[in-house]
Amino acid sequence: MSLFAGTLGASLMVTSSENIGISRLTGVRSRFVTAAAGGVLVAVGLLSPLSRAVAGLPPAVVGESALVVYAVIAVMGVQMLARSELAERGHSMIAALALAVGLLPIVAPTLYDGFPGWIRTLLGSGVVAGTLTAVLLHALFTVTDRSPRTGAGQRQSGKQPPLTTPDQPRSADRAPAPPEG
Repeated sequence: MSLFAGTLGASLMVTSSENIGISRLTGVRSRFVTAAAGGVLVAVGLLSPLSRAVAGLPPAVVGESALVVYAVIAVMGVQMLARSELAERGHSMIAALALAVGLLPIVAPTLYDGFPGWIRTLLGSGVVAGTLTAVLLHALFTVTDRSPRTGAGQRQSGKQPPLTTPDQPRSADRAPAPPEG
């Protein structure tokens, strides 16, 4: 749909992360409610008194509502990280580096000023920079995990050896040794 809209000179048809946060806050996921909200927005846009009333909302109210929605989105991101297996080799490194690279445009806004325009476009957005970092590092770690390691002291498979074997009981299950003497 976005490609078709772009060929006609219209804006892209995109979903925004705010919708996810509002859906999570309210618990409403009905397309009928979304259609009704769209109708209300069209009415507000066409009726100038309603438009002036919405434009008259104090900036603090609009800012606080946006802050709450983005905080919910951040919590959802933390929940997704909690569900991931960060204890596996490299996963915590990928998450940490992607977060660090994603924060670079915010922490140091002039960092990419000396780079060509296309690099500034890619890396100047924290979302794009963090996502690219995560995807590239995941691909790199996946490729390096597949290659066999045969050096001294290195495992050939990515799995840890079992602590016990089926024919060897755990130490807690073994009968105590008879006293010597």
